[in-house]
Amino acid sequence: MPDQAQILVARSLLSENEETRYQRLIEYFCDRTVSCSEVEDGWLLTLGWQNSPERYKDPNILQGLGWWSPSLTVSEVPFAIRQDYGFQLALNDCWSLFAWSRWLSSRAMQNGLPNELVLLHVDDHDDLMSPRVVRPEQCWVDAVTRQEFSLLSPASVSSAIESGGIGIGSFIVPLLYQVPRVHIRHLCVTGYNTCRRGVHSLEHGSVRDELLAPGALRQAVRLQSIPAGQVPAGHSYRVASNPSDWLAALPQAPVLLHLDLDFFNNRFNGDSDWRNRPARHDPPLADILASVDGIFASLTAEGVLEKVVNITVAISPRFFPAEFWEPTVNAIRAHVQKLFNTTACPGEDCSIRASKADKADVSHG
Repeated sequence: MPDQAQILVARSLLSENEETRYQRLIEYFCDRTVSCSEVEDGWLLTLGWQNSPERYKDPNILQGLGWWSPSLTVSEVPFAIRQDYGFQLALNDCWSLFAWSRWLSSRAMQNGLPNELVLLHVDDHDDLMSPRVVRPEQCWVDAVTRQEFSLLSPASVSSAIESGGIGIGSFIVPLLYQVPRVHIRHLCVTGYNTCRRGVHSLEHGSVRDELLAPGALRQAVRLQSIPAGQVPAGHSYRVASNPSDWLAALPQAPVLLHLDLDFFNNRFNGDSDWRNRPARHDPPLADILASVDGIFASLTAEGVLEKVVNITVAISPRFFPAEFWEPTVNAIRAHVQKLFNTTACPGEDCSIRASKADKADVSHG
């Protein structure tokens, strides 16, 4: 597990008011703990990771961690990742970018980078926040560590996730800076499917960092609704609440399948006051397992599975209830195993069959 990090920032970048300063820091470092002390040259920030079970809102969190590994501690949650049978499994969703990086770097060496991808995004969130990845000069760097960042370097992606440069809500955007056309098809049964009707374009944004790299451009995207019948020239986004609409008219391109388990149940949504949210998305296990079956049945019926080149699954503590982790992952695993038993690996693009090297390489936690 990475050690705590200390960063010095100029005094003018943070408020003298303690409450205002604290609010600014927790918004900027939303995935990490941060403390701030006044020093002669400015403010010294100390970054750490949560080590309290209460941080995860879920009264059964220790049950879930024990299922993952008897030795896993709360402070190690951000680094828990493994290669399962045919898919990458992680506790935090930001590790999905690491799997995509590994696939892209392998593809680049074999056949060159693809010009087009489909991302089948099964999630209760869009995860299109701006990562703490900036471009002060000629290359992208992790604003936290100041190390070079490239999606074609899995080691740099892993480092940025471990630093908090890439967070649980900001891991998709770097993909949109690497591949010319990414078609995001978002399956969501709650808010997004009602407020984002139709097709949207996704364009690179122009957000400037205001703390760790003041004035440097950060990776960001802007979502823009487009008229019916118009096809975006670049990235596109469409949300649906049922699998048939989700998979309709997919472009002919390699498919990344991404499953965040908070799609199936988002009881906590990272909210300490979750018990007082009467409208929370909290279906029972039977409905969760039926939804898993329905998604894979639709992928099979629509002939999509043979186009899938990479599968990532994220459990999402603080969102998805711990008592459902094991049965839901087992259900997904059974479908992927069935896929391998019935579907040929789709040529050189296939990287979802885990080799021994993959298992050795992806073993945190």
